[in-house]
Amino acid sequence: MASHVGVRNYLQSLYALLERCGRVDWISFERDPHGDMHWFHLIPRPRIAAEGEEPAAAIVGNPSEIAGRVGTVRRRTRRPAEAALWTIDIGSNLAVERYDLIVIGAPWLVTFDARLPADKVVGMVYDIIPNRYVLSRTVKPLAFASQHRRGFEHYRRHCDCILAISEPVASDYRQAFHGVGDRTMAMPPLLPASYGDLAPVDGRRDRRIALAAPFDPRKGLACMPAILNAVGESLNAVSIYGKARCSSHDQRVFFESLAVEDVEWFPVASAGTVHKIFQRSKVLLFPSFDEGLGLPILEAQYCGCRVMARDRPPMNTLIGPGGAFLPDDPREAGARLAEMLTEDFDHVRLQAWARERFQPNFALARILKKLEWPTTAAGT
Repeated sequence: MASHVGVRNYLQSLYALLERCGRVDWISFERDPHGDMHWFHLIPRPRIAAEGEEPAAAIVGNPSEIAGRVGTVRRRTRRPAEAALWTIDIGSNLAVERYDLIVIGAPWLVTFDARLPADKVVGMVYDIIPNRYVLSRTVKPLAFASQHRRGFEHYRRHCDCILAISEPVASDYRQAFHGVGDRTMAMPPLLPASYGDLAPVDGRRDRRIALAAPFDPRKGLACMPAILNAVGESLNAVSIYGKARCSSHDQRVFFESLAVEDVEWFPVASAGTVHKIFQRSKVLLFPSFDEGLGLPILEAQYCGCRVMARDRPPMNTLIGPGGAFLPDDPREAGARLAEMLTEDFDHVRLQAWARERFQPNFALARILKKLEWPTTAAGT
């Protein structure tokens, strides 16, 4: 809730869907010194629930100026949980709540063995990337992969339904954990709830390219400067959001290699800030190699911003009118981006397509059918 933005946004979208069927609670637990679990309700403050992270000022300037600030950007001070959340105690017996449905939203937090007390128990799978990278990366995420695996095994033993955020994720999970095929369901693409009331866009935009959480080798960090530099004079500005998940050295190399003069970077960005970035930009460049879903692709198009991404699932299943797949040659990619920045394009039509393509009703209907609940389901 406090730091994992993508997961939090997805769970808030799921919350908004299930709330149509009855009362929905956020719950969590902690262990006392004796190892006993104590459950409590989480009550997010309305602004935190609606916007996620608090707004923060952008770091603005030319690439060399920003490179000079890498490593000096202060991390947010960690505040007590009560600053962002109120809690109401349940006690050690969760069964007293008599839930019809419990959704396990974070497999890496599963440290219990028994089935949770509800008529239906559902587990969420966002990806198995940490587990796969144990085999393919020099720096191995052993602890995080182990936490995922424990949660995924719990799903296999105890969950009535496993919801994967895309078909490739569902396929990966079925292959890795046998005996879950009939219970595993791929969700239709689900936008963050903050996009539900977004106003229609107009066609006026800067010759600006957006980068979504690029400071991660898995996101294609190393290839981005060459692509952006190849765009040439057609590119006026670059907007970046997302904290760094790479070394300070790699981040400085990124900025020092970039020839674009007008750059803004939001290390922390609220939902409203991300909306504005996509509404001002003509293209989202998203060269990620591996995604569970690729939420920025959905978000950008919902704001009328075109997308260039790799021709890999599930990203290649989300790109709509005016989008492009990333060529292997950076010069070809830059030339195509230059065309996308200068040609006449109907951004309003792209937003209308996204509103039709990514309707939350599709996801709700599929969930209710999988759980064998009536579409008029009501309850807790």
